[in-house]
Amino acid sequence: MRASTASRRPRAPVARDGGRRGRASARARARWTIRRRGTSDDEVDRVESGNDGGDGRGSRRDVVLAAFASSIATLGARDADAGEVLDSLTRMREDARLAYEEHPEDDVLKGQLNFFDKQVEKTRANADFLSEIRPMIESGRTNYLGGISFAVTDVQAEIDFWTKALGMRVTRDVGSGAERVATLAYGQSSLTADDGGKGVVEIRQATGDASDVGNVLSYVAVTVPFGLRVSQIYESGGELLYGFGFFDMRSPGGIPIRGQVATRRDPLEVVALNVQNVRDAEKFLISEFGFKTQKPLDENGYAPKSPSGSRLLYFVNPMKTFTLILQPWRDRKTPLRVGNVLNGVVVARGGDATMVNAVADARVATVPILSRPVVNSLDYA
Repeated sequence: MRASTASRRPRAPVARDGGRRGRASARARARWTIRRRGTSDDEVDRVESGNDGGDGRGSRRDVVLAAFASSIATLGARDADAGEVLDSLTRMREDARLAYEEHPEDDVLKGQLNFFDKQVEKTRANADFLSEIRPMIESGRTNYLGGISFAVTDVQAEIDFWTKALGMRVTRDVGSGAERVATLAYGQSSLTADDGGKGVVEIRQATGDASDVGNVLSYVAVTVPFGLRVSQIYESGGELLYGFGFFDMRSPGGIPIRGQVATRRDPLEVVALNVQNVRDAEKFLISEFGFKTQKPLDENGYAPKSPSGSRLLYFVNPMKTFTLILQPWRDRKTPLRVGNVLNGVVVARGGDATMVNAVADARVATVPILSRPVVNSLDYA
């Protein structure tokens, strides 16, 4: 009789040398589980030996989790069809569950299982959220704030900072030289992907001087669930300006960034712009693009509150999507200037795909609003 799938499933290795617990080490079991996902022993050796940039003293639990996290990052960094990311995470969780059931005393495997439980839950919630808003965007009933675009002198240096210091992933990198454009996000931008609908940071190669960040851009805010490392900020070419309760930073290209440790559906949280008249700018953006508005959330008790009179603009659920804050500019002696680093704010639009335009209105300090249609996979990057 042919063996069933369950009976033919390989078992985790068990020690035969009379070891302390009569079972293989956590490292051996980690290799067994990781190998089933296609990860080589070399990756385990690299992490465990400290060649990943750490101090070489990471726990065996870190070996397992780092290897699995690497698998997730590889999957998330490329385009994936609807259901693919969630299906892959579910399979990884099942592997982790089977390994833990064979060795319930092993904290490494328990941590691995908990890790994948949370990843599956988070990805499923994201997919459900996109299922709700996707028809509205596709039909043109609402738009979607898609991200922000910059032009910098050194694209690679900027990529290194956003990925190594802030944990973003490169989702697209096209062109070379003066034509190079890299897109980064905390997931995918496609509205059909399980981990999609994430705001993008677009890094373009500047065609000329890109040294003036201006004063219209106040900051870009990100929330990082696993924390920020000061050493990574400096090692990737950034500058730390403040670091108690929140982080004020500058990227290699001079972009002001505010970071905090928190969990959010999209860690790319908000872009704050200074304008001469908040009310006029607000009315224009509502009329032109259909924004909704409210008071800024200002949830971090350590970070400075938004200036009085500021407004938060969004399209759908400001707690879960990338948003825009308009702040009143009260320094009448210093004129506002956009500079040459801020390339624009991206609005993803459904409906008529032939309408591609950029609006730079004085009421929004002439910041280009890049209106891009969502087409094919409902991608706007």
